[in-house]
Amino acid sequence: MTDPMTQAPVKPRIPYPDPSAMSDEKRDIYERFSPMLNIMKILMVAPDPFWRGQRALGRSAVVDVTITEQHRELLVLRVAYLSGSDYELYHHLPLARNSGLSEAKCEAMRTGDFAALDAAERALAIFVTETVLEIVPGDATLAEMRTYFSDAQVLEVALIIGYYMMIARVIGVTGIGTDEPAVESWKR
Repeated sequence: MTDPMTQAPVKPRIPYPDPSAMSDEKRDIYERFSPMLNIMKILMVAPDPFWRGQRALGRSAVVDVTITEQHRELLVLRVAYLSGSDYELYHHLPLARNSGLSEAKCEAMRTGDFAALDAAERALAIFVTETVLEIVPGDATLAEMRTYFSDAQVLEVALIIGYYMMIARVIGVTGIGTDEPAVESWKR
């Protein structure tokens, strides 16, 4: 794997785990899961209880959502842009496009100009922005979210925001490189 800018090999700041030193549970996933993304590999360095917990939350954030796929991808893009996470953008821009999101809507997540979004998407984008930057979204922002999303979905969105913020920070700490090729769909 090489850095796309310099073509130099990417060496993570924390090494990927040695499969022979993994627990049986991790090694089973490592050997069975395809594609095995760099983020999935590096998270296997974490102690098993933490790895299991993040894995369960990550799976929920991808396959168990009650919000739409488009809403999830808008949310992830906004978190990634606000977190400066090129790795997440590398994977989630194709996922967003393949979910049916327009270039204008994807670009809105980068710029913060939400004019191209419908009312529900705009409420979501503002909620994500305030949650990431200010931790506590404003009362008006929360009220607007509750116009379009159930209370359970508002909490789901908050958990997904937190998950992708955590992943952005793990990527930053570990210095992993992007995968080839990017994920284009979560469907198998």
